[in-house]
Amino acid sequence: MFSSLIFDWSGTLCDDLTLTLQATNYVISQYGLPALDREQFRAEFQLPYPAYYSWKTPGVPIEELENHYRHILNSPEAEPVTVLPHAREFLNYCQARGIRCFILSSMDSKAFDRQARELGLIDYFEGLHTGILNKEAHIHSLLAQHALDPQRTAFIGDMQHDMSAAHCADVCAIGVLTGYNNAAQLCEAEPDLVVPHLGALQSLMQRCTCSPSRDKICLHDLSFTCRLGVPESERATPQPVQADVTITPPLPFSEITEDIACTIDYDALSRRLVELAQAESTVLLETLAHKLASCCVREFGATAATVRLRKFILPNTSAVSATAHARK
Repeated sequence: MFSSLIFDWSGTLCDDLTLTLQATNYVISQYGLPALDREQFRAEFQLPYPAYYSWKTPGVPIEELENHYRHILNSPEAEPVTVLPHAREFLNYCQARGIRCFILSSMDSKAFDRQARELGLIDYFEGLHTGILNKEAHIHSLLAQHALDPQRTAFIGDMQHDMSAAHCADVCAIGVLTGYNNAAQLCEAEPDLVVPHLGALQSLMQRCTCSPSRDKICLHDLSFTCRLGVPESERATPQPVQADVTITPPLPFSEITEDIACTIDYDALSRRLVELAQAESTVLLETLAHKLASCCVREFGATAATVRLRKFILPNTSAVSATAHARK
């Protein structure tokens, strides 16, 4: 299973094809070229985009072309950009399982930031690599900067250039058919997998992680105090919290020798979880539960973790709880 996913933006997570076609037609109209329809544009558009526009409008400086392009992007008549179907749900799925998410896109950094914030997607990503014209050259830096394991990383994109970048870095190349290239074009770049949309990829990943019952290690009623709560007054004083932690070790018990290095040191795990909870105040119980579950996977090698937290703040209730899941 993947521990990290790198996403292209346009055509993979957001639908901006109509806007890009609108902007492109405006650009080429400045030089007397006829407008393209949607299928013509999909058939000929390629990344890196400076090479495409140099082919369409030879001899015109890229800066001049980009100024025309931005004119449409900043125009009140610009076509709207929307989140693609299944994209938000897939990002939620990744977040719940502790899968690290990154962006690698040729889109201008300011334009990306504006779009991602307007669409409510910016907080899903640990790292943003935007304005990257040559993804093949940059993807190695991305992997090194974030210490990603290529064997457990995939690059998800909608164009041949995305697949080529994945192959350059020896990561899994996953093509989606929601964007700029059709199936025939994508297959020319020899992706490892092609899916119609991110919902289909989520279904495949869920099937891969649905294995027979695995051995578990459980911490029951781990008790500590921490600063937690929505009102500042509630966070002013540490309050008692209890945690139930269930983890799946990397090896089944039948394969573990008497060496503790073969399993998870639950004494060290319990101390680390308390340390993490007490390191800084937290507003939401849900946020803290997710942080602790992710720690079990990222720092201790659990293949899956469930953390249920209880706090005892509301009258007329025995406890309030939140449960988070993380998975490699």
